[in-house]
Amino acid sequence: MRCVIKEAKGTLPHPISHITHPLLLNPLRWLVAALILTAFAVNPGTTWALFGDTESAFGFDGRFSTLPALQDNYDFDPFFGDDDTDLFWQSLLRLIAAGRPTEQLSYDVQAVQSFDYSSAGVEPESPIFRSGSAETRYRAVDANWNWHEGDKTSATLWFDRANAKLALAKADITIGRQAITFGKAYFWNPLDVFLAFDPRQFDRDYKAGVDAIRADVSWSPFSGVNLVAVAGRQLDASGEFVDNGSFVAASWYGSALLAHAFTTYEGWDFALQTGKIYGGYQLGGGLVGEIGPVETRVEAAYLWAQDDSEPLPDPQKGDLVEDNFTAVVGLGHRFDNTLTLQFEYFYNGAGDPDDLNGSFFRFASGNILQISRNLTGFLVSYEFQPILIGQVIWLHSWDDASNNIQPILTWSATDNIDLLVGANLNFGERPEGTSVLDFQIESEYGTFPNLYFMQFKWYF
Repeated sequence: MRCVIKEAKGTLPHPISHITHPLLLNPLRWLVAALILTAFAVNPGTTWALFGDTESAFGFDGRFSTLPALQDNYDFDPFFGDDDTDLFWQSLLRLIAAGRPTEQLSYDVQAVQSFDYSSAGVEPESPIFRSGSAETRYRAVDANWNWHEGDKTSATLWFDRANAKLALAKADITIGRQAITFGKAYFWNPLDVFLAFDPRQFDRDYKAGVDAIRADVSWSPFSGVNLVAVAGRQLDASGEFVDNGSFVAASWYGSALLAHAFTTYEGWDFALQTGKIYGGYQLGGGLVGEIGPVETRVEAAYLWAQDDSEPLPDPQKGDLVEDNFTAVVGLGHRFDNTLTLQFEYFYNGAGDPDDLNGSFFRFASGNILQISRNLTGFLVSYEFQPILIGQVIWLHSWDDASNNIQPILTWSATDNIDLLVGANLNFGERPEGTSVLDFQIESEYGTFPNLYFMQFKWYF
């Protein structure tokens, strides 16, 4: 979406009736279409590797996805100008080179090429389109190459993973850019501090990587500790590097040094996490188990902010990172007929319902998980057929009574081709104001426009 401050600048976009021309004339899209048709013809039913085997010394495979999305703008000139609708089109080609030369040594290198089109003349910044290139937190190496930047089109190549793993008798050591996931909840994970998915993000096949050294030490099959050192930079309110964007850089403020201990007792998984993370020091814990047939999840964390945090942009008061407590409680169950129900309550001490503008800047810069303080999330999923799955997500802010509803239908055409159709619908009080420098956020989800999208995914 375009309703973040750094997006609402420059000339107004052209009407949506002018958007098809560059899409139809781009020869790369015709080439991609030919590749997809070839894939259907020669291999309609099974997944295959492009070359070799990633479980042997060398393997090469990947994924191609393309996602057109129509954004239905509400009437608010500071964010959208005169445009009633905008079109975004994002195509991602992920190439994966991985292997295991020996029993102890393995590696994983993933390069991603994005091709983006926007009728608004800016790249989509909505978290539901987040792909990895825009992720700058916890990355010391700027491995992005923005090799094309047009009025409405852009192309970026970046390395999302580049790591080697050494498997020892009692520990695994991984060095390089890698995906790190802590936490067990679905919508909100206070313990998952390394580029966690947004609750509205539907494409969760690949989590963005961070520049880290990780040691996974185990003293029993279900007990151990993860030791993580992550190098990163400090970011300002717009998400830009404070160090002016040198190729390699890191700061104590933007880096992490974390210990995550875990164990299992009486059928319950316990976790304790502590250490230095972006902008401060965290202490948290979590547990996952079952109460009868109901899966139960609890996570909580407290952050003590560092004193040298970047300030919020004028005229806002306060810092981008401040002390806060967050906690989530989740319940879920999958029935024998494939019906799945999930519920979570999230207490977001970092959100301030009395200062939604300040919370919005913290959210847009990746420093907090939500704008509101009290939220709930519901998920209903059902397999109409093994290849046809429908789900609906409902997110509700109790502070301002705004809502986000996400219906999605997924069709698995073959073992290696998926098609998604869905929407991201937002209800609540809209912002008020006259310019990008003079506006007031009135609700969590009422700030965002509605989105309608399709996604094609091809694994090879």
